[in-house]
Amino acid sequence: MGSVIAIVSDSSAPDVAVDRYPGRVTDASLDALVAALGDARNQAEVIVGIAPAGVRAVEPARGRRWYLCAFDGPRFLCLDADFEVEQDRRRVRQAATCVLLVEHAESLLEQGEVDILAAAASALAAHVEAVDLRDALGALQAAAQELASWCAASERAVASLPQIEVATRLHDLARRQYERYVEGTEPLVAIQDRLADELVTSLRDLEEAAGRAGISRPLASAIAEAMQALDTGAAEMVAKHITPLEGEEEPVQK
Repeated sequence: MGSVIAIVSDSSAPDVAVDRYPGRVTDASLDALVAALGDARNQAEVIVGIAPAGVRAVEPARGRRWYLCAFDGPRFLCLDADFEVEQDRRRVRQAATCVLLVEHAESLLEQGEVDILAAAASALAAHVEAVDLRDALGALQAAAQELASWCAASERAVASLPQIEVATRLHDLARRQYERYVEGTEPLVAIQDRLADELVTSLRDLEEAAGRAGISRPLASAIAEAMQALDTGAAEMVAKHITPLEGEEEPVQK
């Protein structure tokens, strides 16, 4: 579990170029993924006797792949990259933790809300004259658009921890641009009673959009707060694995 936490806990990285989409899905690789998910589904049906309700590819690290198959109950079956039943308890626990962490992170990053944030930054920029504030809003808009692109990318079909690291850095870039914008609005506080209604409305819209998009606090912190619950959920999934597993049970993180 320590390695999982390490991936999402570094929110202090400097503003550097981010490798936005490592291992980017091409049309060919997306077709291969769809085919692999179909193979995993068929293999799971052969093993269990009924088709799974859902299958998701899981990648705790680049080059490592499992397929987590969910059945009614709920019950679960973990297949390795060769579509064989994974028998190692530790690896099944790792795959379960990975998929739960990724799904939690995805729930915190809704593309629609991030798109609204980008639009609100653009709308507000049309009402301000200060160059520094306009620049900050432009940077916030660009960062929010980049994050929204991540949310919409085909790579989201795979529960990938490396991709969550990318999302964390993109989110941090957007958050820092929002903080820059907030600092730029401080001179407006002294004259807020004299601001035009359109400007006041745009300021409020952006603040509300930032809140809904969760951009005002580090994504890594929100994920870290849920780690104990995610670890408990992973342990429950392992306990409901359809086939017997080898190895000792791991304790739940406190």
